[in-house]
Amino acid sequence: MRERNAPLSVESFAFAPSAARGVALDVRMQRELASSLVHLAEACASEAPDITGQLTRPRALLAAGRALPSRAFGLYFHLASSLFEGNDAAARWAAAQLDAIEPRKRGLRMQGWGSAESAAVEAVLALRMGDEVQQFAPIAKTTAQRFAALVTEGLALLQAATPELHGEITSLLSEMLFAQAPAGAAMEFDGASHYQFWGLLLLNPSHHHTPLGIAEVLAHEAGHSLLFGLTIEEPLVRNDDYELFVSPLRPDPRPMDGIYHATFVSARMAWAMEALAGSGLLTLGEQQHARNEAAKDRENFSKGWQTVLQHGRLSATGTQIIENAHRWVQGN
Repeated sequence: MRERNAPLSVESFAFAPSAARGVALDVRMQRELASSLVHLAEACASEAPDITGQLTRPRALLAAGRALPSRAFGLYFHLASSLFEGNDAAARWAAAQLDAIEPRKRGLRMQGWGSAESAAVEAVLALRMGDEVQQFAPIAKTTAQRFAALVTEGLALLQAATPELHGEITSLLSEMLFAQAPAGAAMEFDGASHYQFWGLLLLNPSHHHTPLGIAEVLAHEAGHSLLFGLTIEEPLVRNDDYELFVSPLRPDPRPMDGIYHATFVSARMAWAMEALAGSGLLTLGEQQHARNEAAKDRENFSKGWQTVLQHGRLSATGTQIIENAHRWVQGN
């Protein structure tokens, strides 16, 4: 029987950012990876003992309290799906990659798509995302370096103005990968994250030009990561993915899970922008910009809330999280 983490407390679903919660969720996700690898190792012991052996090292690292990078989570999902599909070659490749993986480095790593440092995670992203990975293209090394400096400024602004949000973000995120859309692409991504790559965030440098803009997008994207970390035991919604609804936040119909995510992160962005506007750290022009953005975020939340309320079949977890967000919007 696979060992499960203890259920989350009611406080875990609170709307306000919490640095301690960010740390706890990261620890929880690493423990979940450890128990999942134990499960796979036991399942392979009789018919694929070589795979069981290759999972010994990552399991030992996790048992010793060492965290593994986002790529390890993607490799776990690839290994599990390959075993289920009977693709022995793919399963053995994933197990070998896990056998050679190094522990996660301290701090927040930043690198550009197409760099030597990002090649390993890019390879796993391509396997897990399929055609969707084509929306990411390499950027120049100088662009990545300049953008990394800007991200550092944005994080410093958050740390000074909203230390709990900064602490939560830097606990949930361990790796940033900077990319751009391919030449001639019809649509460009702003930021992206994937539940199979815990701790990883992709950002497009062409969309973010100021520390305040960085703070805003980090509040947005880390909000998605927060939801990933809070939904180990059950999903946010029980609507099927093929059920599409008119989204107040996107031009195309979306699954309810996507609408829920967009609604929640709209409230998170409003919280961040209002906190920054009232911090005393912004210029008058920046304060006004932050308030304007927060007003748009509030409007987006209200539109999304109506859609979720009308069409969403929410789990107990999903209900608690979105109702707490709604209470904050209504009370502030």
